[in-house]
Amino acid sequence: SGKYLTTNGSASSWGTVAVGGVTHLGTMTTTGGTSQTIDELDFTDLNLLIFIVAQVSHSDGTSRKLSIGIAGGANLAIGDAVTAGNCSIGQYTFDLRSNIGHFAQSPGNAPITSGSAFVGGGTGHSRYLIGTNLRSSSSTSVTVAFEGGVTFDNGKVEVYGLK
Repeated sequence: SGKYLTTNGSASSWGTVAVGGVTHLGTMTTTGGTSQTIDELDFTDLNLLIFIVAQVSHSDGTSRKLSIGIAGGANLAIGDAVTAGNCSIGQYTFDLRSNIGHFAQSPGNAPITSGSAFVGGGTGHSRYLIGTNLRSSSSTSVTVAFEGGVTFDNGKVEVYGLK
């Protein structure tokens, strides 16, 4: 188990299957406070970070963009601004090797309180050079906040690491 047979054309040998997969790194509950953080993360074996933004909203009277900070870096705005009472739904994927992230977002919708609903009006936003050599970070964090330090009032962000 966990082995495969390989050959170079003249000789064969057993190789070991590399361990991979997706690991749940944590949940940032965004029902209060101005920022949420998951600490003590190890990125050394990861290639991608995946943030699932689930109905995150704020209570400020103006439109604000969600921001994400990786490995102690500054929180950088992603996506479109969200007005108070509406929420952000989307998936932010960040490549730790190239330092490029992309946020596919559907903003400007009221939170879904029961059942399911089609959420339209999606947009996509890319972000480059959030950090450098982030894959070498062995004791680090991720943070989520809205611009301007406004207070969260709904939702959560699930964070996964892909090997």
